[in-house]
Amino acid sequence: GRVEATGRGVQYALREFFREPQDVSRAGLSGSLDGKKIIVQGLGNVGHHAAKFLSEEDGSLIIGIIERDGALFNGKGLDVEAVRSWINEKGGIIGFPDAEFSEDGAAFLEMECDVLIPAALEGVINVNNASKIKAPLIIEAANGPITASGDEILKEKGSVIIPDMYANAGGV
Repeated sequence: GRVEATGRGVQYALREFFREPQDVSRAGLSGSLDGKKIIVQGLGNVGHHAAKFLSEEDGSLIIGIIERDGALFNGKGLDVEAVRSWINEKGGIIGFPDAEFSEDGAAFLEMECDVLIPAALEGVINVNNASKIKAPLIIEAANGPITASGDEILKEKGSVIIPDMYANAGGV
């Protein structure tokens, strides 16, 4: 279980969040993880396992995957394992079938979704884009994906952030 531990921890943190109706309501959401639209930034070890478990076990729809060479979108949900296999075989997401491709992966951080999972890079949400983030719930699967200034902007907007120190501690 060591390989998938951090991604599993992200899943468990979200499950616990959705067990508390007051927290879910604070994020402007309702219900459970089932059917929630999720965008994942980074399909490395953590992002892959979080997306895999959330889609296969909790019924979440992974509608967007952001990678270094662009982003994929499918409003009905992406097959996480198929995307991962494509990346392993081709070295990137370009040409993946059954999804819309965009070269501007960073713009996908700003797309409408229920949950945004930055799972790759530090500082991807910052003073330049925080005001454009539409996700009401962000779970930090990477280390420090939201800068201090970005965090202040998101809090002012009412976004709920599950911090990295809690969310990605599964591997520890």
